[in-house]
Amino acid sequence: MAKYKPSNEQTMGEALSLFLERYRLRRGFDDAMVLKAWDDVLGPSITRQTTSKKVQNKVLVVQLDSSVVRKELLIVKSKIIASINEHLGREAITDLHLF
Repeated sequence: MAKYKPSNEQTMGEALSLFLERYRLRRGFDDAMVLKAWDDVLGPSITRQTTSKKVQNKVLVVQLDSSVVRKELLIVKSKIIASINEHLGREAITDLHLF
């Protein structure tokens, strides 16, 4: 009876993850996903108030038009961090700075 070799097949997700790791693109990909998650999680009204956003060392830095909106978001800062990480399925950010 013939012995079968283990399959070298991978799912598309596994192959993409391996590609991102091998070519050290994971951080940039995660940063882009965090920026998109900000828009998805907080919705269009907050997105319109956002003037700029970036990710530096797992810290999401967001500049807002309105100081009132900034104060409101500072109150729920930990919930926003948890929501973005939950939306992405992993701990993509550890802190949020609002300006």
